[in-house]
Amino acid sequence: MTSEQLAEAVEETVRAAKARVTGVGKDQYDQGDTQQFETMTTRELLQWAHEEALDLVVYGVMTAIRIKRVERQLKKGFDL
Repeated sequence: MTSEQLAEAVEETVRAAKARVTGVGKDQYDQGDTQQFETMTTRELLQWAHEEALDLVVYGVMTAIRIKRVERQLKKGFDL
């Protein structure tokens, strides 16, 4: 992978993140001229951030499980 290819992959990921902000994120967090996180109390924001951090752990574990399953399937057909 060249640096340009990596940069393009980063750009594609940012576009996907932007689509989430303007799609599902807009439905869930848009309050007109502000975003929900802007009007949360510090306590609410910290609680929300903590919950999001816990979700990241869960998503990481789910991804690891799927990777292991894919590896097992590949080993059945290929010499890895």
